[in-house]
Amino acid sequence: MNPTKNKLTTFGLTLILIITLGFSLTLSTTLAHTPAWEVPTYAFINIAPDPVGVGQQAMVVFWIDKTLPSAAVANNIRIHDYELKITNPEGKTETKTWDIIWDTTSSQYTPFTPDKVGVYTFNFTYKGQTYEWSGQYNGDKYLPSTASTTLTVQDEPIPDARSSYPLPSEYWTRPIEGQNTDWYGISSNWLGTGSPPLSGWARYQPDGIGSNTSHIMWTKPIQDGGVLGGSEGTGVLGNMFYMGMTYNQRFSNPIIMDGRLIYHEPYGNARGGGDMVAVDLRTGGELWRTNTTGIGEPAFGYYYAYEDGNQHGILPEGLLFTNNFARAYNPSTGRVTNTNITNVPSGVSALGTEGEHLRYVITNLGTAQSPNYYLAQWNSSKINAVTVGQIGVQNWYPANFAAGVPRMYDWNVSLPAAVRGLATPAVVQAIPGDILLGRSTTFISTSTAVSFGTPDPYTFWAVSLKPGDEGRLLWVKNYPAPDGNVSIIQGPANPIDPINRVFVTYTKETMSWTGYSLDTGNIVWGPKSHSLSGYDYYEGWLVSNIAYGKLYTSNYGGILYAMDTKTGDLLWTYGNGGAGNSTSSGMDTVWGRYPIWIGAIADDKIYLLTSEHSPNTPMYKDAKIRCVDAQTGAEIWTMLGFGGVAGSAQMALADGYLVYLNCYDMQIYSVGKGPSRLIVNTPQTGVELGKSLLISGTVTDISAGTQQNEQAARFPNGVPAVSDVSQSAWMEYVYMQKPRPTNVTGVEVELYVLDANNNYRSIGTTTADADGFFSHSWIPDIEGKYMVYASFAGSTAYWPSHATTAFSVDPPPLTPPPTDAPKDSIADQYFAPAIAGLFAVVIIVGAILALMLKKRV
Repeated sequence: MNPTKNKLTTFGLTLILIITLGFSLTLSTTLAHTPAWEVPTYAFINIAPDPVGVGQQAMVVFWIDKTLPSAAVANNIRIHDYELKITNPEGKTETKTWDIIWDTTSSQYTPFTPDKVGVYTFNFTYKGQTYEWSGQYNGDKYLPSTASTTLTVQDEPIPDARSSYPLPSEYWTRPIEGQNTDWYGISSNWLGTGSPPLSGWARYQPDGIGSNTSHIMWTKPIQDGGVLGGSEGTGVLGNMFYMGMTYNQRFSNPIIMDGRLIYHEPYGNARGGGDMVAVDLRTGGELWRTNTTGIGEPAFGYYYAYEDGNQHGILPEGLLFTNNFARAYNPSTGRVTNTNITNVPSGVSALGTEGEHLRYVITNLGTAQSPNYYLAQWNSSKINAVTVGQIGVQNWYPANFAAGVPRMYDWNVSLPAAVRGLATPAVVQAIPGDILLGRSTTFISTSTAVSFGTPDPYTFWAVSLKPGDEGRLLWVKNYPAPDGNVSIIQGPANPIDPINRVFVTYTKETMSWTGYSLDTGNIVWGPKSHSLSGYDYYEGWLVSNIAYGKLYTSNYGGILYAMDTKTGDLLWTYGNGGAGNSTSSGMDTVWGRYPIWIGAIADDKIYLLTSEHSPNTPMYKDAKIRCVDAQTGAEIWTMLGFGGVAGSAQMALADGYLVYLNCYDMQIYSVGKGPSRLIVNTPQTGVELGKSLLISGTVTDISAGTQQNEQAARFPNGVPAVSDVSQSAWMEYVYMQKPRPTNVTGVEVELYVLDANNNYRSIGTTTADADGFFSHSWIPDIEGKYMVYASFAGSTAYWPSHATTAFSVDPPPLTPPPTDAPKDSIADQYFAPAIAGLFAVVIIVGAILALMLKKRV
């Protein structure tokens, strides 16, 4: 990032003024003037901000009112000879000069940071010049002019300009609003295996953040998958649809550009031939689809930061190139552009600072018997410089462009004869502007089982790539072949560790690694083997990756190893421990552990998939997608899933979302932090003061996947949001038809009230259950209206959410005052006892008559 360039935004109004004042002279269209014209000029200078604090940067902009006739970005007609004298408050003068003013409007700027309090004086001088280019103005003289201004510097700093709005605290999507500059740190793209640094088997993504959670955002079938069903004519019981694997790979080389996941659908049993599809990374919603027949599948995404006098920034909307830049699609629409680039040279690529591909090409300009090798740096941005700078910024789709011409190269230098070994010199890897590692040895083909042995000697060499020193030989080393006729293999796709300045090789038969100094070529450690399983022999080097000063390897042995590239020491392993560090498969596989392969590395995390060359069906159970800490090997999360072919590029990662193909059901999964929804309820009638009320509600997952047909039907009231510790098992239940877990816990909800006296206070926390339901009983302590605020603070799996409601507390009913007991009336005193006595007499007489009748009988 260029901070000086960013400062220019502060002076937008000034530059607009410059452009407004600048104009080309409207003169006669005759030949050169006789006598030559003397053209007066007027100088201007401006400084902002003014005043400024000591140690704070101001920008000085100065210009003249004239522009030279015919000056354009594509030519060298320019104003010459500016001088700026700066006098500090103590009278000391500093002078700066500019021989050529490359801005065609005649404006020049320079940052200035004062170190003393007081008034600085700035004197700008244009020294004048003679127009030296052909045409009618040739020989005309532009007269000198001057301008001056001052800058007041104070002790107190002025408020800093806003560099960015803060990082998001809620669910976010693309596009990222242009003022959110610092969001670059949490956003990223995955440009595919055709683009460095993801070339070949490389899986390290240095930008953005990774997925810290197994929370599923959405799933999408790429073909029929899983169990066919039935028993007749299905081969074995429970047979599954073929998932492609090694030779018919599905979801091979997914690409993510500006929040769009782009992938190729299969056609029948073939890996390709279907449509190219783009979906929203966060929702899985289809954005476009196109057929690539006759054009070719995309190999990589391409963004280029184009800069000239009229344009600054990423050229929209990027390009989606087929192999070797041949054809291109618009990644925003899927439309085929008219881009047709030919004769792109073969070589090893590195990514330049503006997004360009720098390709290092070795050419023999001699003969096989008398070789004469040259090393050149081919620069893809030269295509853009031609098509944008000359055709116009409105179009950067070059049609019928031959990219092998000399102007496409930054430089071309002769390689010294010393680099010639037993084979043609070849580039291994380059760090632009620093160093290029090469070899003059042909190692065995890793794909041929009958190949073995190491050339004796084998040769590595390095040349400088520092500006002005390109191609200078730094060192060349011939190494004796190791004993035992063992086979040295180059190792990782990118074997250089730029942190510890080491590169590595792998010895196949001993499963060992060797480290070499990048700066001297000396062996600094090894060979060292840390293998704990004989199964590590199978393709142990294939998806090894270097990142964070470490070499990571994993394969059929089911163990992930982390080695220090500086010493070759083993730092940690994952997969051979106990709970939280085990890939044990018991009787499920012949390997004893689930084979694991590095799918992606980003944000200090390693994402592993379980796979193998050609598994039988029904596939073995309980394979997992895994995420481990790249620094410690600690397990961060795991979830059921069977990855694509061993070592293939079937994962992609951007903006904090990991996408991969789960071969258990042949669906694409996107996992990452998703949105949530909170609903809170209270009684809608008044509550009597002193009595309790119940506050209740739900917290649900509202990621796009929860609205898929199956999930919406199974969870008509929404999919509950659950705790991080319950996440994986819950996702397996929601999206993979696994049994509902019995130990699920929900998320924590905080409750607050704003009472009638305007007091805001917490009234407690509660945890939702497995249905997402929460409740809390509370007794209000004053009368009046209460606002209730329920808040879910978010978790690793969910962004936060909140909701509000209200209730009213009524006063208790009034209690009537006590009264004296009433006196008895005359009726109560005489009539009631008389009636009671009469009833007694009747009963007695009845009893005597009954006794007399009995005696007569």
